[in-house]
Amino acid sequence: MPNETNTTNTNETYSCGICHQENFARGDMSIENTFEDFSGISVCVNCRDNTFRYSDRTESFIHQDDWCDDDHEDYSCEEEDRPEHSDYIDSYYSGSYRNHNALVKPYENFTKNTLILGIENEVQVRGSSRLGRDDLAYNITQHDLKNFAKCKEDSSIGYGFEIVSKPATFEYHKTAWDIFFQNSARYLRSYRDTSTGLHIHVNQSFFVSRMAVGKILEFINSDINKNFVNDVSGRVATHYCMRNNSLKIKNVKTYRERGAFHIYCDATKTHEFRCFSGNVKKESFFKTLEFVVAICHYAKNECPMININYNDFVSYVRSNHFNYPYLFNWLMKKGYLNKGKLKEKTKFYNKRKVRKLCV
Repeated sequence: MPNETNTTNTNETYSCGICHQENFARGDMSIENTFEDFSGISVCVNCRDNTFRYSDRTESFIHQDDWCDDDHEDYSCEEEDRPEHSDYIDSYYSGSYRNHNALVKPYENFTKNTLILGIENEVQVRGSSRLGRDDLAYNITQHDLKNFAKCKEDSSIGYGFEIVSKPATFEYHKTAWDIFFQNSARYLRSYRDTSTGLHIHVNQSFFVSRMAVGKILEFINSDINKNFVNDVSGRVATHYCMRNNSLKIKNVKTYRERGAFHIYCDATKTHEFRCFSGNVKKESFFKTLEFVVAICHYAKNECPMININYNDFVSYVRSNHFNYPYLFNWLMKKGYLNKGKLKEKTKFYNKRKVRKLCV
């Protein structure tokens, strides 16, 4: 393994480009210092160990989103029989999966109040991948996610495609994506590319009232929650997922823009979370799905009418952590579960005010 110690002046101090910790020196890698990755970002030792992996292929540390089995010296792979050209990427205009009842296995029964998720995960093929775009689309649609997802063109992605799942419960998604993460995911990248996103649709019928939807609208767009939402989303707002901090619960009546949270998609009878970065890492992917499941249940059953903030939501997740293991572990790793970061739960609004806000 090469020596990654940087010879830069050790008297200088730096801010980590990942965790943003400040005032540590560059120098001896055994202490609190940094090295520079291939993008020129200063990174502290802790973030290096958690975010980068050593590649035998390149003889350097590379970001874990760019690391695949080809980067391990013990990895060898045999060419499988694949068609020279596969036509398994549908047109962008081919439509989404809409009929819920026809799209999950017959034994998965649910009512209109069951929370159903539909996934659109935008991905790109890694430059180091030995498999091309068509080969990967073939593997995904005919093996990894057979009968559960399709690949679609999307001009905003570049050399990649959009993986669109059939609507299903979260429990079903947890098993349906397993083979994908074991196989094709290692040849794809998404998280660090600003052109790729992870869009999650939820069925409108899950929410008893518009008020619950309005709570999510306010939560996602509120300035109070901005840093938390950016953190859990893996990216800041872009023109694909704009936020508007003036949006409140009452705006659920009229707001129909395709922002970070797109409400009332009439064609699919869903609400769409558009704020997340695309993801091909199992832990991060399911952390994001658990966030959506948690925020939907929180808004429907637990969320207060005023001061809708992430501290109260984090308290809810902590109280129900067995239901959200990936999200809970992420919150713990990021420090959101520290007692000092959690404020006392906000009390619910008085009944008179609640009636005024009901829609």
